[in-house]
Amino acid sequence: MSGMDKSRRTYLKTTGAIGAAGLTGLSGCIGSISGGGGGSGPIKTGSILPITGALSAYGSGMQEAVNLAKKHINDADGPLGRELQVINKDSETKPDKANQKYDALVNEENIVGFVGAASSGVSVPLAKKVGSDQVMQVSNASTSPALAQLGYNDDQSSKYFGRTAPNDGQQGIVMGRILSESKYIGADKAAFLYVNNAYGKGLAEKAKAAFKGETTAMVPYDKKSSDYTSTLDKVFEGDPGAVGFVGYPGNGQTILKQWQNGGYGGQWVLSEGLNSSEFFQNLKEITDGMYLASPSPEGTDGASKFNNQMSAKNTLFAAHAYDGLFLQALAMHKAGEASGKAIANNIRSVSRGGQKVTVGEFQKAKDLLDDGKDINFEGASSPVDMNKSLEPLNRFAIMQVKSGKAKELETIPRSYFEGKL
Repeated sequence: MSGMDKSRRTYLKTTGAIGAAGLTGLSGCIGSISGGGGGSGPIKTGSILPITGALSAYGSGMQEAVNLAKKHINDADGPLGRELQVINKDSETKPDKANQKYDALVNEENIVGFVGAASSGVSVPLAKKVGSDQVMQVSNASTSPALAQLGYNDDQSSKYFGRTAPNDGQQGIVMGRILSESKYIGADKAAFLYVNNAYGKGLAEKAKAAFKGETTAMVPYDKKSSDYTSTLDKVFEGDPGAVGFVGYPGNGQTILKQWQNGGYGGQWVLSEGLNSSEFFQNLKEITDGMYLASPSPEGTDGASKFNNQMSAKNTLFAAHAYDGLFLQALAMHKAGEASGKAIANNIRSVSRGGQKVTVGEFQKAKDLLDDGKDINFEGASSPVDMNKSLEPLNRFAIMQVKSGKAKELETIPRSYFEGKL
């Protein structure tokens, strides 16, 4: 990273290290502290994932996927012929803890990029910092629409936040379509009930914007509550014919049981966060007939390779974590430089257009790039074609719960969402 491109934080670290080291061995000192640049040593990256906390059921699989990507990359001698190091940190599913881990990775380890965080509430505070720090963040599971606008540097020339998970704006469009179209619900009035966090609020607002009828209420719910009677009263105060519900299975089970016991009526459209076979089986009689908006990405050749190697360790959004690291390494190799700026300015181009490469094909990708050819990485999670906001469009499905299982009714191609987010 050249002098003008360094963030204030990197500049202070560099000058402090030079002062302590003196003039002897100056060039070696700069090379060792850069973590990237044009040196020949290891390239430092990281992960900030929920090994403990509310999303701990998924975090270990996500981290395992990052480590698998690292192995595949280093088996091909890494980007620029340099070993890729990954320093894994536990977000604890808490914004303040993740922020501390991020600061340590930047200040002490001099990383050029990282994979994470998982929940939007943890990713958003980090995304507000990465642009000024010139550290690339690629989230594997944060879907809040707000993140599409975050991560830019001061002059808006480069975006340092990207993701391999889809923007919930897509899901909101699908939820609004189910509520509006007569072949599904065709409601004149609808209310929205959402978990009170960045994910819930962002998705509910997008679904409201896509709904063509009258919205009677926007009601948040507290994850820590156990009695949702007053919350449901607010939802049904305006006599809506349907409810768009953005939530998680744990609270969702309590809410839907209390909804049935209260005799409120109305039809429900569920978010992807409620797409759980266990949830539907436990509430078979209650959820029967409810609609669901769900990502349904096209399969890739790499998906089966990834699944075979992960086996029982594969968890929700693990494939997206693999893709997050792999894309960063490809971007560095294309740029010929190991820096956050190099990743930010090249990650989109290696995700679309050109010759296809996939999971485990880092050497093939390097050879193509070295020959001056464009590449198109099709990942473990999806084709991962990033748009200008550095996020992929996914194919989606409209589903309906029948006998405790979600059945696909219609698929909506990626092209449908172009220009709508």
